[in-house]
Amino acid sequence: MVWPGLNAPILRGRELVQQQKLPKDEEREAKLIKIRDSQGKFRMLKLDPLERGWSGTKMPGRSIGAPDPIGEGKGEVLSVLLIQVF
Repeated sequence: MVWPGLNAPILRGRELVQQQKLPKDEEREAKLIKIRDSQGKFRMLKLDPLERGWSGTKMPGRSIGAPDPIGEGKGEVLSVLLIQVF
């Protein structure tokens, strides 16, 4: 296969197009630096091991908390820990 510009010269009509360097665009570089600085740094969120679970961020091993109260029962005494998901 022939890919003009990659493994074959570029022809415009019968003229061979030569590679040229573009002049530096200071305004473009300033915009890129401004955007880069405004975004800040990316940090992974640190999870508590009880929130993380046994298998990373998947559900098994994650504490779900107390069940919803039914009737007059409070349900604050119980804590649900998910063991297996089907």
